Parts: sequence; C-alpha cells; structure tokens
Amino acid sequence: MWGPGPWGGPMWGVWWIFPLLGLLICAVFVLAMIRAMSGGRGFMCMGGHGQHASDEQAELRREIRELREEIKQLKATR
Repeated sequence: MWGPGPWGGPMWGVWWIFPLLGLLICAVFVLAMIRAMSGGRGFMCMGGHGQHASDEQAELRREIRELREEIKQLKATR
C-alpha cells in the first residue's frame, strides 16, 4: 500500500528537462516581443507605417488627378 505501486517510476530521470525547455521557449518569445516593441516602430498593426501609408496615398491621389486631366484632354481633342 505504501510502496511505489505501478505508477511510481524511477525518482531520478530526465523529466525535469521538459519544464526547463518550456521556460526557455517562453523566455525566447518574451525577448523577441520586447525587441520588436523597443525598435521604435512597434508592430505593423500599431501604425508603425503610418507616414509611409499617407505618403503613398498622396502619391496615388496625385496620379489619379493627373490621369483625369489626361482623360479630359483626350476627350477635348475628339
């Protein structure tokens, strides 16, 4: 009754390596997230590319305006 029973395995083994590996993986992820956040840009979903997007939108609007002017010129020449 007080013996190890069928569920008792050897007391010394390598079972302790699994929690250590889990902690190591978690630490690597936490360090990666801290590095990504401290880069000054933040994540893409946090608006780190906001200035680039607004420049691109302004450029596209300018191109659309120019194309509309060209269309008007082509219609006028017909």
